[in-house]
Amino acid sequence: MPWSWVERESPTVHSGHGDWATIDAIVNAAHRHGLQLIPVLGFTPRWASPTGEAWAFPYAAPFEAFFAAALRRYPQIPAWELWNEPNFERFAKPQPDPAGFVEFLRSARRARDAVGSTAKLISGGLAPAGGIDVVTWVNEVAARGGLQLIDGLGIHPYSVAEPDDPRAWMMQLEALHQHLADLGRPDLPLWLTEFGAPTVGFPNGYAPPMTEPQQADRLRTAFALATRFDWIENLTWYEYRDSCREPDDAECHFGLVRADLSPKPSYDAFRDVIAGATVKLRPRLTLTTRARAVRVRARAAHRRASTRRGSAKRRRATRRAAKRRALKRRTVTRISVSGKLMLPGTPAPYGVVIAFLPTRRGPPRAVPVPVIAGVISTRFQGRDLRAGQVEVRYPGSDAYQPHAVQVQPMTAAAHG
Repeated sequence: MPWSWVERESPTVHSGHGDWATIDAIVNAAHRHGLQLIPVLGFTPRWASPTGEAWAFPYAAPFEAFFAAALRRYPQIPAWELWNEPNFERFAKPQPDPAGFVEFLRSARRARDAVGSTAKLISGGLAPAGGIDVVTWVNEVAARGGLQLIDGLGIHPYSVAEPDDPRAWMMQLEALHQHLADLGRPDLPLWLTEFGAPTVGFPNGYAPPMTEPQQADRLRTAFALATRFDWIENLTWYEYRDSCREPDDAECHFGLVRADLSPKPSYDAFRDVIAGATVKLRPRLTLTTRARAVRVRARAAHRRASTRRGSAKRRRATRRAAKRRALKRRTVTRISVSGKLMLPGTPAPYGVVIAFLPTRRGPPRAVPVPVIAGVISTRFQGRDLRAGQVEVRYPGSDAYQPHAVQVQPMTAAAHG
């Protein structure tokens, strides 16, 4: 919600004025179409900040008057996002300033309290690639009491990697949520107020080269993953329409529809998500196996000692022979399997995977292996086993795809 649209030249809302026409039209259109708005408060008028820049934090008094007027005018709006990417130089003039941002949050909170509004206050979505990294920014805001002023922490988890890839920012959100708990706000939900990927044929900071069907797949995966976490309260796709037609500008091509309003595949995918459809996420298995020949004790079958009477010396010799036979050793193959099962959105999963072990004759032997808190650790041994490729399969579930990994074991000879 650009403040400068309402009070372009001077403060007027305190006297009941201001140019609300454009914003009224947006709010009314959203209501007619059943859309819920989360306005982003920004675009400070030139007269309302020390530097006169659109993304400079404003003077407290005029901002509080404007925000209070907006809260009264639009009581149907359930949440407001306070600024955009405040840790990123592009939206923080003259530079990112956690202290200035917390004072801005205080102004917003005072305005809401004065009005008596129940609308939620969401801190401006953080940019993972901002000038101040996300965790450092959160720490600075927390140290100044800023986490106590908001109802949700905004973040924009853009990543080149797929959303359910361990390297992706979406997969780091669980650690961020735990960090909020460590800072005293375990109840503070995350609001993913921007996420998307452009449909362009070259790599960029948001995604690898991406076709329109691939964008739709990424959308489905992102929403399926977000639904796995009860502390993610919102995921907003950026954006509805391509903002321009420039083929060499990735920023132009995030839309669900093209610039001419023709739909991309992601438009239908988004409609499916709204209707409740979710896709299965991809599990990941990391494995290490080791095969080695070992000598193990094997109790050999032996004849039952004669009950006939004989000399004590003969009976003792018989017992010693039986003991030697009982301690006979034989060589077997021992296969150790260790690793981790990662299910995006399910921390420390429990379950069962199936290991297929190579045998000397016949097909591989299928053996169930327990997964305990995401960890796989077991070993097998037998004369019929041999060193060779081991396959481990996760059978899948309602939320996750089946998955299989094959690995060649490290081999060694050992005794034990």
